[in-house]
Amino acid sequence: MSRFFVLLICLSTFLLTSCNFTEEITFQPDGSGEFMMNYDLSEVLNTLEEMGGDNDSSEKKEEKKVDSVIYFKDILVEKADSISTLSLEEQNKLKALETIVMRIKVDEESGAFNFGFGSTFENLDELPEVLEKIEQAKAFNSKDDAQFSKLDQSAVANSAKDMFEYVDYSYDGKTFSRTLKEDFVRSPEDLEVLNSEISQMGDDSKDTFDDMTYTLIYHFPKPIKSVTNKEAIISADKKTVTLKLNFMEMMKSPEKGTLKVILKD
Repeated sequence: MSRFFVLLICLSTFLLTSCNFTEEITFQPDGSGEFMMNYDLSEVLNTLEEMGGDNDSSEKKEEKKVDSVIYFKDILVEKADSISTLSLEEQNKLKALETIVMRIKVDEESGAFNFGFGSTFENLDELPEVLEKIEQAKAFNSKDDAQFSKLDQSAVANSAKDMFEYVDYSYDGKTFSRTLKEDFVRSPEDLEVLNSEISQMGDDSKDTFDDMTYTLIYHFPKPIKSVTNKEAIISADKKTVTLKLNFMEMMKSPEKGTLKVILKD
């Protein structure tokens, strides 16, 4: 598997044009839950496999599967010596990130490559804090890997990340909503930067961007009675709602990602 991570670092610019995003929240009966931001990089894995051709046939016989959960608290233990040199304030900031987890799933045979960052929360009001912790954890984890950290520096990644600044979430055990803040105004400058980055990558990248998706998945402890967004799909067991959107359309028209879910009593 390591050969793929080496290539991903070298081809980080390409990676930025081949990512599908999934925003996932799982609620428990007491209102607590887990938020995960997942990145599907399967297209990258498949393309790198094609680029390898027959020259890598010996390694192809050793196709691997990885399904791992990495706890940020373990990373802090691993880097305890370097962390001890920081100020007490900085050490406390890092300690606050102990709830962050990173999940990695790779299946070279099927071409699947997914990873995500997330954290638990006691109630949904903590979500802004959770999102901030996730960004801090990503920055800390990529501090010694400047090339790979470019994933979070592009206009594409920033568009997905900045989206949370204008989205409001609410959940009272009976109704869940994902809405836009009342003062939200789409900045033409942001779209110009995004379009400019895509144009610089050529026609092939534009086609890739046209296929990129942003998916919302919300799991509830009780059956769903109704959902307002007509594009949303309720699972067979009635406890999960999924809304799959075109990434560029959602960036240009964020209201397409709004919805209200009403649960059964």
